[in-house]
Amino acid sequence: MKFINFTAIAALALLAASGVTEAKFAPSTFVAKKTAGANPALKEAFLAKESSSKAVSTRADVSSRGGDLVTAAMTRLTFYAEVIWTIGISVFMFLWLRSKGEYEAGTPKGSGYSDTFPNFNKQVLQEGFCINLNKADTFLGLGTFKICGIADLILVVGSYFLYKDRLDIGNNKLIYYGSAGYTLLHGAVHGFEVDQTGQLVSDENSPAMNALGVFLLAAITCFTPIGIKGIFEDCGKEGGLMYGVAAWIFFVAFYALGIKEKVYALTYINVTIFLSIFATRVFLMGRKDENRLNFYMGNNKMATVIAASANILIMCCEPLVCKDWFASVGGHLWFDVTLWLFMMSIMA
Repeated sequence: MKFINFTAIAALALLAASGVTEAKFAPSTFVAKKTAGANPALKEAFLAKESSSKAVSTRADVSSRGGDLVTAAMTRLTFYAEVIWTIGISVFMFLWLRSKGEYEAGTPKGSGYSDTFPNFNKQVLQEGFCINLNKADTFLGLGTFKICGIADLILVVGSYFLYKDRLDIGNNKLIYYGSAGYTLLHGAVHGFEVDQTGQLVSDENSPAMNALGVFLLAAITCFTPIGIKGIFEDCGKEGGLMYGVAAWIFFVAFYALGIKEKVYALTYINVTIFLSIFATRVFLMGRKDENRLNFYMGNNKMATVIAASANILIMCCEPLVCKDWFASVGGHLWFDVTLWLFMMSIMA
C-alpha cells in the first residue's frame, strides 16, 4: 500500500510539473476519489459535491450561451433596422426633392401643384414643417411652433434632473450637452418663429450674411463627420475622417447651391445626419458584426431601436399626412419629442 501511495504521489508530481491543469487530473480530486473509495459515506459526499460543481458549471455555460444568443440576435436586429431606416430616409429625400421641384415649377410658385400622395403636402413645403394653421385649435392658442419650442425646453431641462447623477458615466456628458445644444437651437427657431423666408445663399444677401448662413449650417451638421469617423474606428478601418469631411462638405454645398430655401434647413439637417450615419453603418458593418452594438450605448438597446424607428417614421410621414390628420394632433411636435427620446436612449 505504501508503494502504491508513493507511486500515486510521484505520478501526480509529474503531472503537475508537466503543466496539466484539467480538473480531472487535479491532485485534490485524485486524492479525494482514492479516499472516498475506502469510505462509502465519504464517497457519497464526494459525488454530491462533484454533481453540484457540474451543475454550477452547466448553469454558467447556459448563461454564457444565452448571452451570446441575445447579443447575436440584437446585432442582426440593429442591422436590419438600419437597412430599413436607410431605405426609408432615401425614399423621403427623393419624394422631397421631387415635390419641391414640382411646387417651385409653377408660376406663381405652387400653382398647379398636385397636393396628393405621394407628393408632400403643400403646407409643409410652404412652412417647412407640419403645423396647425389655425392657432385657435392648438393648446392655449399658442400655435404649433411655440408649442414645439416650449416642449423642447421642457425636455432638455427635465432630462437634466433625470440624468444629472449619470452624466459622468462614459460619454453621457457629451451626448446630453450635445443633444441639449442642438434641441435648444432647434426649439428656439420654432418658439420665436424665426423668419425663414428667402435663400441661404443669394445675391440679395450681403457676402457676410451668405458666409454666416453657410457657417451655421456647417456647424450644426458637424455630427456627420464625427459620426462617420466613429463608425470607421469601430470597424478598425482608416480614412473615416476624410470620408466624413467629404460627405459633410457635399451635404452643405448641396443645400447652399441646390435646395437653397432656408425654410427647409432644419429638416435637411436631420435627414442628412441620419442618412450619412446609418448608410455608412449598413455598408461597413455586416449583420453579424457585433461592433455595431457600440453605437447603442444605452442600458436598453431595444429602447433605442424603438425610439429611432418612431422618430424616422414620423419624419417620413409628417409631410405626407399633415393636412389629413397629423396637424390636428400636434404635427411636428411629435418629431421633436421622439428625436429627444432617441438621443437620450443612447446614454449609458
